[in-house]
Amino acid sequence: MTVFWFLIREGFKGLIRSKYAGAFSVIIISISLILVGFGYVGSRDTLFLVENIRAQFDVDIFLHKTASSEEIDNFAALLDSMTEVRNVHYISPEKAAVKFKKEFGEDIFDILDYNPLPSSFTINLKPIYRNLVSVEGIASILSNKPVVDEVKYRKQFLILLEKYQRIVLITVVSVFAFLALLSIILTSNSIKMTIFARREVISTMKLVGATNSFIRWPFIIEGTLQGFIGSCLASLFIYGIFYFLNNYLQTVIEYKAIVSYRYYIGIVISGSLLGLIGSRRAIRKFLK
Repeated sequence: MTVFWFLIREGFKGLIRSKYAGAFSVIIISISLILVGFGYVGSRDTLFLVENIRAQFDVDIFLHKTASSEEIDNFAALLDSMTEVRNVHYISPEKAAVKFKKEFGEDIFDILDYNPLPSSFTINLKPIYRNLVSVEGIASILSNKPVVDEVKYRKQFLILLEKYQRIVLITVVSVFAFLALLSIILTSNSIKMTIFARREVISTMKLVGATNSFIRWPFIIEGTLQGFIGSCLASLFIYGIFYFLNNYLQTVIEYKAIVSYRYYIGIVISGSLLGLIGSRRAIRKFLK
């Protein structure tokens, strides 16, 4: 236990002794985590918006005019039994005429002497199936049913939606990877400078029998502390921005950033890990 507390004290002392180098690493880690934190919330809300748009995506199935009531009932039962389908809405020719008047402002019977609109179904898919591949497969299966005349869905809309979703994901992952790598490198460099400045003390400790593990741990603690402090500063900054955004600019930008305590815990853990990885990287190379 005495050795443990000695190593902890040495880690704190090393952080104080590193001065500008340590402070620079803390600031870089803090800035990186601020960017990653805002990027996460922005990408999360963007993907949530995309999913909300997907939730309104429907597939329209038009039946032949000659379809009998029995055929329509059987087809409705088939749609209800499909695992991909969340809910089914039947539109009779009469309801279709009402919908036509509502959308176009004209009564179909003022244009024609009869109602040419067929019976149809509108199906809403479960979230996991709201993608182009799944929709095309479902449309292909339904199109081959004898009672079905045509299956319609917004294919180009889906293609565009998935394209921008991929762009958001790739951008977020790339930026996070770059900032994480930058933080690790800068933390490593800070620890390297500390090791270099204390090279004579380290040599003396080795001469009196100190093991590499005994020498290594204060530097690991120092790097972890840099990451911890940087992540705490980042969390406080992000909290302040979100507090100001939600309480003073809500009526201006009509956006509310909602994050839980787990979000801030994640930032602190991420920062500590970045400092830990950076310090281990430096020690492995310079204490051989």
